[in-house]
Amino acid sequence: MSIQFTHGVNYPWSTDGQTVFYGLDFGANVWGSHLGVSTRRDAIARDFDEIARLGFVVARWFVFCDGRSGIVYDDRGLPAGLDDRFFTDMDAGLEIARDANVRIDFVLFDHHWLFSGVRHTLADPVTGDLLDARLPEGRARILMSQEGHDALFRHVIEPFVRCYGEGGARNDLRNQIFAFEFMNEPDFVIDEWERDRSARVTRALPFAALAAAVARLSEVVHTYSPAIVTLGGARADNLWAWDTDALGLDVLQLHAYPDSLHPGDVDPFTTPARELDVRRDVIVGEFRSSAPLEDCLEQALAGGYAGAWPWSFSGTDTHGRLPVDALTRFGVRHPELVNPRFTPS
Repeated sequence: MSIQFTHGVNYPWSTDGQTVFYGLDFGANVWGSHLGVSTRRDAIARDFDEIARLGFVVARWFVFCDGRSGIVYDDRGLPAGLDDRFFTDMDAGLEIARDANVRIDFVLFDHHWLFSGVRHTLADPVTGDLLDARLPEGRARILMSQEGHDALFRHVIEPFVRCYGEGGARNDLRNQIFAFEFMNEPDFVIDEWERDRSARVTRALPFAALAAAVARLSEVVHTYSPAIVTLGGARADNLWAWDTDALGLDVLQLHAYPDSLHPGDVDPFTTPARELDVRRDVIVGEFRSSAPLEDCLEQALAGGYAGAWPWSFSGTDTHGRLPVDALTRFGVRHPELVNPRFTPS
């Protein structure tokens, strides 16, 4: 499958300027509250209106992150279903995107899913009171056992994909989903990749376990949805591992922060896509650079990439918000690539 250059942006999670809603946009959370999209619909609609006016046609949005919202767990910590607020928030998010003429790349999980100290809620076996807990191995067990793997897909992933697919309850929104990703930057949690593995991972994930999950997601999406499947890879020298037919990915991703290169990484803005030695098209799915934004976009376009999606619209970290003037100049030069609602500043 050949993917044309897609002008996208990371909208990883929403913020109201004070609270960063990491992992809280979809569903109720493990602390017993609900802060999802449907509770802040007008504010998020304003964000997407601005995303459209800046010219973007795709927004990359994280869903479950480290598992703190949207999923109901059984007494063994395995997924038992989606909570009763999840689809209310997801419907709202996709309706907002539809009204802005923006499609969504949904990132199901962040690699923080396997970080030591992930927050969780447990019920006291005697009183039934909810107790705040931290998981020393994150939620690794869910992906490392067949029982956990099956529970995740049967009770969480498949109902989500099918709801917005052909014949689903909200199939009217099916075309708003551009892509699904199983995990953001899994390079940092894979057992065999010791050089990249995060020190916050106490129980790393065998590559075979991750590959099985990615392949199963690809099968589910290709069966029920018109969306494509991709994966947010963090390291250029690991791209080869995702470029196999067995995983079923339609397009690869490379994340690039060229001002802080690690050994083995490449700068996609000086390295054409054809030099990456992979068969699939590649999107620069996250990037920030000391080089001007418009130069990065132009170089990615000229270099044969299928998109270059800056981090991030939300501006919730040290990288801050995106320069509007640079996006305006790019949009004016490439009207065929931008949102019909693009508004030069």
